[in-house]
Amino acid sequence: MIPLHGFLSHFVADHAFSNVYSEKLKLKNNLITHIVWSILAILSFTFDTLKTPLGITAFLLLISYHIFIDIYRTKGTTFKREILYLIGALIINLIFYKVYMNSYISNEFIYYLIGMMLATSFGSFIERTFNIIDKQIKDTAGASERLAIYIFLSKFKIEWVLISIFVGLLYRFFIVKQKSKEWIFSPIYGVIISSIWLLIMKGIF
Repeated sequence: MIPLHGFLSHFVADHAFSNVYSEKLKLKNNLITHIVWSILAILSFTFDTLKTPLGITAFLLLISYHIFIDIYRTKGTTFKREILYLIGALIINLIFYKVYMNSYISNEFIYYLIGMMLATSFGSFIERTFNIIDKQIKDTAGASERLAIYIFLSKFKIEWVLISIFVGLLYRFFIVKQKSKEWIFSPIYGVIISSIWLLIMKGIF
């Protein structure tokens, strides 16, 4: 199976703990902070490739690509653009995939983390894109709920999946106290995406 370390590093750098729609990312200090975080995120998944000229080239290209996107995004972004950015990172990864073949991080763990990102942070991105939640707010509750769903589904703990959904509903009802489509969308998205990805992983590994 083709290793996707480079793609995951870009995915994490752009979407984990970040909101690509946030107006705050247009501010110089926040943009610089995000870029520094992105470099560290990319480095954390690819640092062991820096032992070869090809690995260094792949790293520098990925960093340059990511920084260009971060700066260009200050003019605004759309769902289509963000998908194209991810496709671009995937293409870079596929070109240089051989540098990740002997990485200290196993392919299985990389794919597991990609699934986790799809279920959690990318779910928040989808919600913001289609106005299920406000584009400028955090999605801590929803992302945490989907994270729990993903982890428990990966261990086939269906009862804990149901408990996670129930706890999420209680939290929204008693703490958030603001009705939203997110109440329904978040757990359904979490279950469907997690199930599909885990089935894919089961077929691959």
